[in-house]
Amino acid sequence: MDPYSMPETLEERSPLARLIQLGLLLIVALMPIHAFLSVWLGSLTHHEAVIQSWKEVVLLALAAIAAVLVSREPTRLSRLRQPWVLLASGFALVASLVTLVAQPTLPAASFGLKTDLEVLLAAILAALVTDAKFMQRIAWAVVGGAGVVVGFGLLQIFVLPPDFLTHFGYGPNTILPYQHITRGATSLRFPSTLGGPNQLGTYLILPLCLSLTIALRRRYWWLLGLTAGGLVVLAGTYSRGAWIGALAAVAIVIVAETPTRLRRPLMIGLALLATLAAVVLSATISTSPQLQYYLLHSSLTSTDTLTSDSQHASSLLQGAHAVLSSPLGHGLGTAGPATFHAGTTNIIENYYLQLGYETGLLGLLLFVGIVVAISARLWRLYSRSPLALAAASALLGVSLVALVLPSWTDSTTALVTWTCAGAAASVLPARSHNSAKDHRHV
Repeated sequence: MDPYSMPETLEERSPLARLIQLGLLLIVALMPIHAFLSVWLGSLTHHEAVIQSWKEVVLLALAAIAAVLVSREPTRLSRLRQPWVLLASGFALVASLVTLVAQPTLPAASFGLKTDLEVLLAAILAALVTDAKFMQRIAWAVVGGAGVVVGFGLLQIFVLPPDFLTHFGYGPNTILPYQHITRGATSLRFPSTLGGPNQLGTYLILPLCLSLTIALRRRYWWLLGLTAGGLVVLAGTYSRGAWIGALAAVAIVIVAETPTRLRRPLMIGLALLATLAAVVLSATISTSPQLQYYLLHSSLTSTDTLTSDSQHASSLLQGAHAVLSSPLGHGLGTAGPATFHAGTTNIIENYYLQLGYETGLLGLLLFVGIVVAISARLWRLYSRSPLALAAASALLGVSLVALVLPSWTDSTTALVTWTCAGAAASVLPARSHNSAKDHRHV
């Protein structure tokens, strides 16, 4: 029997565990429309920051409930004897110590704590209370939330006027209702209900993987409609990092769901196809203004030196230099979106460099170790749980995006993905007939 599994009837007998499950389901279900609700309700009440903090309030309440639950049922702690949980604890300790030594401003440290650590708390809470029924419910919560996001995204692309969201408080001081690919361009990028086109593209990686996995494994073919719609909305984000991350994640799902005897030919075919596509694009991009526009977000003949790629490169170089010049870190909240609340702006367009700037090289290595450890755990379980396969694929996809964007700082992507990963990594299918039946639908 797996050392991390527990009798699944335990959760059914525990009101506290069911309450934590309900809170996590609420977070997963509402986070896809969190940005929209924050802007809309914030414009009506003028308390956007208070409204945005609802998820932190819920997580803190769930953490308090979990403390009571563990005190009453200490055997649950055995579910946390996993490498990724131990690494997460070490990362939290290192981040806290660096912050205490560096002493950034209190607002910056508070927002940095929220950005970098709350997702790990959500994953650990999910690990404490997960069971087959919870995994089923959380999977459908992801699918349902994605349906809203994709549906509204399609309306934005094909039906609604570009400035439709201005009626709900969107604008220069909140979230732009649409963006241009580059300055002076006519093609538009839409955020749907997320915080921006890049955030939308990154968020879609998990729903794409999950809907495709369930459709292939359970023969719920109607879910391919969500997959197809999600791909259209993903394409409309023009987020090149999200495209690459999604392609890698979806390719993993397809390979994993292919019969063993066909996997090697399929992998070879995909590798050849990717190579051929790269060669063709390289050969044609210099003569195709359209490809330059959509793939480079600029023109090779343009005299404008301030392009998307040049800004990315400059951010990466400056970030790498800052990390190497101060390998012990500057404290939580000293880089990334948290700096908006500290009077200065320090955005590094690479999440790993951002984390290295905040928590030092040791913190960076610990975080990478967390991703590797939980992904390995999920991969061990992928054949038994569609949620495990989708979460493992999404972790890899978003981690690829993190090379060019601070992807894990988006609370929707991070909370939904890590909550699913924590739940799927900490339970095995039950031995009983009824629980096994539940698990087949996860």
